[in-house]
Amino acid sequence: MVRRSNTSSPLTPEFDVLVEEKLAKWKVPGLTVSVIHGSSTYAKAYGIAEFPDKKMTVESLFDTCSTTKAFTAALMSMVIDDSKNSSTPITWDTPVSSLIRDDFVLADQYATANTTVEDMLSHRSGLPGHFGSMSLAFPNETLRGEVRKLRDLPLAFAPRTTFNYCNHMFMVASHVLETLSGDDLGSIMKRRIWKPLGMDDTYFSNKDVLASPSTAQRLVKGYTWDPTTERYVERPYIDYAPTTGTGAIVSNVLDYAKWIRTMIYQGAPISPEGYKELLSPRTIIRDWEDLIVPPAPFHLYSLGWFVDNYHGEQLFWHAGSWEGFGIMVGFVPSRQFGFAMMGNTQKARYAELELYLYLLDRLLGKSDEGRETYIAKIEAFVRERQKTQLQSLEEVKQRLFPSFTDRFPLPLSLDDYTGTYSHPGHGPITLFIKDERLHADLMDRVAKAWMRLEHVSGLFFVVKFYKPGAEGVDPEYTSAQFYVGVTGVVERLGLDLEPALKGQMIWFERVQG
Repeated sequence: MVRRSNTSSPLTPEFDVLVEEKLAKWKVPGLTVSVIHGSSTYAKAYGIAEFPDKKMTVESLFDTCSTTKAFTAALMSMVIDDSKNSSTPITWDTPVSSLIRDDFVLADQYATANTTVEDMLSHRSGLPGHFGSMSLAFPNETLRGEVRKLRDLPLAFAPRTTFNYCNHMFMVASHVLETLSGDDLGSIMKRRIWKPLGMDDTYFSNKDVLASPSTAQRLVKGYTWDPTTERYVERPYIDYAPTTGTGAIVSNVLDYAKWIRTMIYQGAPISPEGYKELLSPRTIIRDWEDLIVPPAPFHLYSLGWFVDNYHGEQLFWHAGSWEGFGIMVGFVPSRQFGFAMMGNTQKARYAELELYLYLLDRLLGKSDEGRETYIAKIEAFVRERQKTQLQSLEEVKQRLFPSFTDRFPLPLSLDDYTGTYSHPGHGPITLFIKDERLHADLMDRVAKAWMRLEHVSGLFFVVKFYKPGAEGVDPEYTSAQFYVGVTGVVERLGLDLEPALKGQMIWFERVQG
């Protein structure tokens, strides 16, 4: 354990036992923790960084994923400060289209003209997550190219009406920052944030880390538990060039402790005005799809930070995840308390939620009863979701197509549906026949997977996205529909890829038969 003062550590033997219990419960190979309290910083590592027996250390490096967003928002506050005395000052209300006019175009003209810098960084632009477009993207696509794709992705809401988590908008912010500075975002972060804070072990891509033997050996491996085979499956690192300001940082809990301390005490390099803007809530979150939030009567989002009230104390936090990684950071300014936790599986976020709520309860003198009741609710939620993921094919068909009481045969031969289908915001999908079913090999995409279509009725199919050789690892199901033209030829493939669109299909045009 690393201890930066002689005061009493919250990382007690009781906490150690609790960590081991949560690692086993949530199937997390390893975890690192740092806690900031007053002038003290504590850090400790648990479990496995890489199977079979490489131990985790507090210097172990992780993809920190969406916790990158707070750094991106902080940089934007600095750019706004810098521009105050210029001939073209930027404010939080500045339309994004005025900064990158040719590149920032949304599907709706009003949304294009009225989406502001503040909207962009608070997930209230009206553009939903469209995680499918990221998953189907190719790793080497450019940041500018991804931003220009937004014009082809449908909006789900009017601007400034609804919170919907959107990685794409932080890619837009990254492109704005790079365009205004003429430099890449990683270099800007290093120069303006990491170096002033002494974050000398923080990087802007896992490729940079893997390029150096001294850092490559400390980059942990990410895993996912396969409940059908009861084994850990190694997952690939994030490989997506446009990730940048939405989730590119690689770091450890020691460096993140410096960042969290700065947020608690609101020191340089961010200005007092910048902190005020960054931490002021902008959006009410009405519906939460994934229970990784603290128990609170309502949830808010500022700029790169979630904002909650826990036992009367204001809590700022953010999670980050990708296949094989789960990160949680947060701070309670009124108590000069903060934490950073990094685990090498996506479900580590649930273990981290349990652990930081335990630490907060100890800090605030609260009993375990309320927390344990809430954790039981989370456990039930996760069990139900896993049950859904492991449904039989017939159960999935019934869930996705409940009104199909009669089943009709496929109107054309299976060969007639093969070929390449393309969407300007999602890219191409090539369908071919394997084992008498339609498949697509998407292993060259960002979310490496296969896609299998199972016929339901007529032109309707169930689609399963799965990992070859590990189909029990977080499979995803959705519905699909083909469109046959008046000539009797299949012309389009529709996929239900965005839940916020309430069943509206994303249509891929057939470009090669």
